Amino acid sequence: MILRPYQQELISSTRNSFHNFKRPLVVLPCGAGKTVCFADMANKHLEKHKGYVWFLVHRRELIDQTIETFDDMKLSKDNIFIGMVQTVTRHLGQYKEPTLIILDEAHHAKAKTWTDIIEYYENIPTIGLTATPLRRDGKPLGDIFDVMVKGVESDWLIENDYLAHYDYYAPSVEKMEFKIRGVDYDLDEFSSMLFKSKIYGDIEKYIDKEKKTIIYCPSIKFSKALCERIGATHFDGETPKAERKQIVSDFKKGKIRILSNVDLIGEGFDVPDCDRVILLRPTLSLSLYIQQSMRCLRPGKNKKAIIYDLVGNVYRHGLPTETRNWSLTEKMKVRNKNAEPNILVRQCSKCRLVYSGNDRICPYCGFDNGKTRREIEEDEKIELQKIEKLKRKKERMEVGMAKNLEQLTALGRRRGYKNPLYWAKMIINSRRNRI
Repeated sequence: MILRPYQQELISSTRNSFHNFKRPLVVLPCGAGKTVCFADMANKHLEKHKGYVWFLVHRRELIDQTIETFDDMKLSKDNIFIGMVQTVTRHLGQYKEPTLIILDEAHHAKAKTWTDIIEYYENIPTIGLTATPLRRDGKPLGDIFDVMVKGVESDWLIENDYLAHYDYYAPSVEKMEFKIRGVDYDLDEFSSMLFKSKIYGDIEKYIDKEKKTIIYCPSIKFSKALCERIGATHFDGETPKAERKQIVSDFKKGKIRILSNVDLIGEGFDVPDCDRVILLRPTLSLSLYIQQSMRCLRPGKNKKAIIYDLVGNVYRHGLPTETRNWSLTEKMKVRNKNAEPNILVRQCSKCRLVYSGNDRICPYCGFDNGKTRREIEEDEKIELQKIEKLKRKKERMEVGMAKNLEQLTALGRRRGYKNPLYWAKMIINSRRNRI
């Protein structure tokens, strides 16, 4: 397999980082081929150092995909250990010691199962791989990794046909109050609300059984009920491993067209011909949002992916492919927690597509969407300030034109002051003091 130029550059940058650092965090967007890059790097490490490489993941499906990647690239897996973080952390010191550790989906690295491994092998060069270099709560990872190595951006990958172009829709729904539990929304409560909402009644409008679709649900109960209603297949973290593996295989082969899950299909889940994503799970987590919404962006011939966001995640975080200022030291805050429209993104009222920013003119169809509600409110505020300024000026002129106590007292009465005579005497006294 011939690596793409941007992949070769990323590998080179990562190697160079080891001249000054021990633990780089490598950032490359969803679908850009992180596993391919570091299968190649692992192979070159073995050729040069005759060492032993660990490639650690946190889900069974990712082990299978990593093995497939090595096989597709015709790379030997001798002296390569592909294992589960959860297994390794229970048996520290019992495996052959590595000369290089690669941690896939390294935004999980703050979890104890991961930190136990990192601390035990603190002197071993370690590479973290991720598309979203932050924790679920937005906190950075600088206490684990000492340098960030950034690859190309999502928009560049789309423009160069390494990811699929896509349309993003966020249909208007009735406003629901989302309570928070821990660092994210209380999904049990939201799930109950969702059953009674217009969203649930409208879901079938966004289903095309000819298109391979992944649905992200807020709860297992909701996902199972939805699948029964629309004829889809449900699976979750409690689904037996063999059944999960068969479901993934059937989905990839097209035997299953619509697959519903709860936070399971995301990180590293490689389905090249997934056409659509439907988001029914609101989240405050930028990481989770990006990982889920970009699942349909693997490229394909003449492919145009579609993302249906029925819970307003795009209004909280912006479009999933926009450029972000990732940092190892700064927390990434939710930019629009209340999901207020027309702040980060805007939906065209004509073609219904969502676009970045709040420009009046839709970049897709050219329609003039007029001023946003916030712009109208700002204009009204400015107009009120102008009126208030003119009013104050007029009032000062009236006082200046009242030449004596009698005229000032009459003016105070017209204005409805409680004690116009006292007010008039204060004005007269202030004038005398200025003389």
